[in-house]
Amino acid sequence: MVLDLDGDTIRGARLGLGGVATKPWRALEAEHILMGRKATDDAFRDAAEIALAGAVAREHNHFKIELAKRTIVRAFATARDANL
Repeated sequence: MVLDLDGDTIRGARLGLGGVATKPWRALEAEHILMGRKATDDAFRDAAEIALAGAVAREHNHFKIELAKRTIVRAFATARDANL
């Protein structure tokens, strides 16, 4: 993931996910909803929800969806905190 900030406003974001599906993918819709928003944990949670909206859990990997959401929020928050 990449987070481009102007102060505390998100100027740009990139999010790629791997290891949670059969192939890696970019979460373009999640990137778009972050544009122009304040870099808050709530904004990052919204992006995580959108990024994993179509995820389908299998019998023994339900935890991966929630883990991926939390990882997205933490990664963006870490990038934000490093830039402020």
